[in-house]
Amino acid sequence: MKKRYGLLIGILITVLVLFPIDGGRVCAAQAESDGGKTQIIFLLDASQSMKKEDHWTDAADSVCMISSALPEKYEAALLVYNAEIVYREDFGKIGQSTRDALEDIELGGYTSPAAALEAANAMFDADAVNKRAVFISDGEISMKEEEAAREALDSYADAVKTAAANDIKIDMFAIPDEDTPNEVLYGTKATEGEVYTVGEMQTLGELSAKYLFDLLQIERIDLGEARTVGERVTVDLQDIYMKSARILLIADDNLQDFHVVGQCESISVLQGNKTAMAKLSNPMEKQVVVDYVLENRAGVHIYLMKEYELKASIGKAYTSEDGVFEIEADIINHQGKRVLDAENLKDKVTVAVDGKPADYRVEEKRAFIPYQTTETEDIAVDVNIDPAGCMIHFTKMSGMVKLTVPIAEEEKPDYTVLWAVLGALGGALILILAVCIWKSKKKTFPAKSRSIY
Repeated sequence: MKKRYGLLIGILITVLVLFPIDGGRVCAAQAESDGGKTQIIFLLDASQSMKKEDHWTDAADSVCMISSALPEKYEAALLVYNAEIVYREDFGKIGQSTRDALEDIELGGYTSPAAALEAANAMFDADAVNKRAVFISDGEISMKEEEAAREALDSYADAVKTAAANDIKIDMFAIPDEDTPNEVLYGTKATEGEVYTVGEMQTLGELSAKYLFDLLQIERIDLGEARTVGERVTVDLQDIYMKSARILLIADDNLQDFHVVGQCESISVLQGNKTAMAKLSNPMEKQVVVDYVLENRAGVHIYLMKEYELKASIGKAYTSEDGVFEIEADIINHQGKRVLDAENLKDKVTVAVDGKPADYRVEEKRAFIPYQTTETEDIAVDVNIDPAGCMIHFTKMSGMVKLTVPIAEEEKPDYTVLWAVLGALGGALILILAVCIWKSKKKTFPAKSRSIY
């Protein structure tokens, strides 16, 4: 009977579960996207007091500049008021036509911010995660009659209570006026909003940039500051995978001309008095050229804001000869293009396996994550991306991958040599036995003696 014996001489590692991109099976997968929308309503004071200096022009610039710089999940609207609403732009409607229309508004009359705030309270969507009403005003509440002024003040207090109850923050760009008290500030304190005060060292344009980048946390790349009367600037977009790129220019003097040249699906420009914004949809080249001219030599600051729509997918895993699993991950944009050949994006991708950071290599625009195991197990894989420097709407992928290491069957030993040896020994034994038997017979029957006669 043959004996079964031997040693385990190898382990064959296979992957039995694949992720859905490649038509395989998933143990568990979850896609997570960034948060909900932010809504901002600008409440622009068009009363007599805004005629001073360049307050109205700068305010119009700020409204349009911030609105045009907002990324996709932000919405902006505008209410212009004195004692009543005199102009309105609904969410998503602010553009160059708005900036032109603001130039034609006749400033004057008394001021009742309650009318604007009441209208704003009714405009916000209930599902917006961040709701902000932004006053640009000296903060005065004034009416022709004293009693009407008290009623306006009471109405404003009621509107503030409504805003607070609905999680609406009241922010303010305050334009100081020594002759009038800032009564709108009550709303900012009651709703825990932010106040930005215009002064000699802080222009309305600079404060608007601060509001955009610091408070709203819109990611940007600072392209630098110069003092010039005009210039041609080549802007490096770094890659062509973004959904849109915005180039923002803020000047200390009046702009005479501003335009952008580059290969894109479309370019739209919004130009104000001291600010300009160019939106480039689906850029096709990494570099674009910006030309601008000022009336006088002055300071100019330029920013680049890039917006991506990316999602992760986890592809099939396979193994090399040394028994190391490799899990394949893709990052693709809104056009279905792999983006990991772009250095600025590749370096932003992070991968975690079972909650621990994991290294990966990029090959053919895909990320490969090595993982070694000698036991069958489920591992959690998370792919994420750091948005630093640009606005990224990212669909995060989290999933469970089942890695199966089957038990190898015992190999039956090869007895060929053994049987050959045993056969040879058997044959030798038979031969020896035969010789022995022959000799034994020879002794038992001795040979007959011959006669000499």
